[in-house]
Amino acid sequence: MFSEKKVVAVAGASSGIGRAIVLRLADRGYPVSFCARRFELIEEMESIIRRKGGEALGMRADMTDWEQAKSFVERTIDKFGRIDVMINNVGAGIKYADFDDLTIEEIDEGIKVNLMSVLYGCRAVIPYMKKQKGGYIINTSSILGKRSRSRLAIYTAGKHGVEGFSRSLYNEVKKYGIKVSILGPAMINTEWAAKTGIKLPFSKGRMLEPEDIATIVEFLISTPEHYTVWSIDLMALDQTIDPL
Repeated sequence: MFSEKKVVAVAGASSGIGRAIVLRLADRGYPVSFCARRFELIEEMESIIRRKGGEALGMRADMTDWEQAKSFVERTIDKFGRIDVMINNVGAGIKYADFDDLTIEEIDEGIKVNLMSVLYGCRAVIPYMKKQKGGYIINTSSILGKRSRSRLAIYTAGKHGVEGFSRSLYNEVKKYGIKVSILGPAMINTEWAAKTGIKLPFSKGRMLEPEDIATIVEFLISTPEHYTVWSIDLMALDQTIDPL
């Protein structure tokens, strides 16, 4: 069963959604473990949380590397004794370009970051959740996990993979009391777009903010253990995805 004070692990936490989730949950009293490749940002977050009296463990980890993904989970267990919620939030925009203009290295990196990181995070944490007889896995996908956009073929492929994998995983692990949910936001006001080279079409309208996703995560992990919210798709009212 879940502990009274749920321990939350967030992979991909140095900025954007991950950072917002960690800081919000820490403010609500949750013990939090979090990782990313940019350790200086992780250290800053850990310091902020501890100054406020929160429980935090920040570490550098590349979740596209199996040994580092496993180490992130193991060190969290060593610190807190358990993981009640695992949020696989690692992901990155890939260069906005036609598929055949991407290098093989860019293709490989896109799949590693947007799909393999999720698989590794789940593979590392599930054995512990089975022993606990409960847990919650939340995988960050995208609205493009259900739709598609030209010139983002690899990103779209990775997010479709997250959706399909999570559906199969849920069927496997629910008998152990493990819940699985998917977050599928539309474009968020983060550094994602700049990294891909996309010029935002929503500059005159309001977009989703990382804190909006953090609010949803806080809701999800507060839901009763006997049901799961399978998937939540989010978009700002000013955003247009036509047709849905």
